[in-house]
Amino acid sequence: MEKYPLNPDDRDGSVPGRERLEAGEIDLTGSVPQPGALADVIFDAITEAEGVGEKIPDWGARVIARELANRFPVPGNLHHYAVTGSIDHLGLARELAIHAQFGDVQTKELCDLLGLYLIKQPAGRPGHPADITTAVEQGLQEHGAPFWAYLQLYPGEAPDDVVECFNDFHIGSFASLTDVVDELTEIKGFKAAMKEAEERWGFEDFVKLDQDRLERAVRASWDVVEFDGRFHVFMR
Repeated sequence: MEKYPLNPDDRDGSVPGRERLEAGEIDLTGSVPQPGALADVIFDAITEAEGVGEKIPDWGARVIARELANRFPVPGNLHHYAVTGSIDHLGLARELAIHAQFGDVQTKELCDLLGLYLIKQPAGRPGHPADITTAVEQGLQEHGAPFWAYLQLYPGEAPDDVVECFNDFHIGSFASLTDVVDELTEIKGFKAAMKEAEERWGFEDFVKLDQDRLERAVRASWDVVEFDGRFHVFMR
């Protein structure tokens, strides 16, 4: 069969015709590589929402999911949501936690934005609300971001009493790890005693606390999830 020579100006020359997209069209299945187009649409969505996750438009949320899903070689919950719009809060929370933990700063920001959007959405397919509210949805409605952080830790399917489990295990949410150390340890008393000893012996400012070691001790003692700029702490 005769073949026409490739057009040197056709950047998609290697893409089969049936997979080519019109200008401005986004492929949510991930079959067609579109890193530049995805970045542009995500920027438009964040701009429209003024950087507020809860205000991300529906189309923007699914494009963010597509961008994040493309970074994993195996299709998962993010891929399924990008393609179908169907929401599984527990599965999405876990997958976003992995991206946030191992991704760069921009990835973490995208995970937070999408998480804030998903907290406000009902489970299941868009336009087909469930007859009953699930326990997970109830927890998100009642507790918002801290409950989303708890879902990122949950090891299996959420039981009917998942809200009660959250109430039992959630210690608090803090603006920084320093606040966690101050509120959950005896560090304030130790600092006061150390200051008194320094002044008594004339060694002011000679002793400094190892802040990194303190933070490691906190993470070793409790489960700490950073989400949307706050640190949510849970008993183990």
